[in-house]
Amino acid sequence: MEPDDKVVGLIWHGQVVEVRDADGQRQQTSSGPVGWPEDRLGGALACISFGLSALVGGLWPLFAPGKRRHATAATVVRWHGVVMGGAAILTLWAQAANDWPIWAIPAIWGPFALLVLASMVAFAIAALRGDLDDDASSVLQVPAPLPPPSMGRPGGAATGSEHGHS
Repeated sequence: MEPDDKVVGLIWHGQVVEVRDADGQRQQTSSGPVGWPEDRLGGALACISFGLSALVGGLWPLFAPGKRRHATAATVVRWHGVVMGGAAILTLWAQAANDWPIWAIPAIWGPFALLVLASMVAFAIAALRGDLDDDASSVLQVPAPLPPPSMGRPGGAATGSEHGHS
């Protein structure tokens, strides 16, 4: 298309997103719905946060075979990755639904991701220490209850005078 050509514009959500000339050639504008930077940023946040966690959580047990605590820590990492990916998708949805600027995505998702990351590290350390194990050896052993106290003398022997006998 050349300057001063007559064109027809396609308007979407109040913005011109595509123009066509008299020959039918199409050209998208920077406001077009395809290839929004918000979509790319949100998709990258969701895929990278979930993907890295899934990769670490999936490879961890392979480098520590037969160690239950490491397998538990890897499971913790994978589930926290699911939460981080879900948070990124919800943040992208909220940003798009409210027409917030692109900087709102890292501003909302960043603090939440830091909290989830801190939780992931804390739970992974707890798993490696064995605090998340369900086996019987980690359960606090409670001593057997004492027998009920006997009535009468401190030694437990009752006398006849206490029962009305002489």
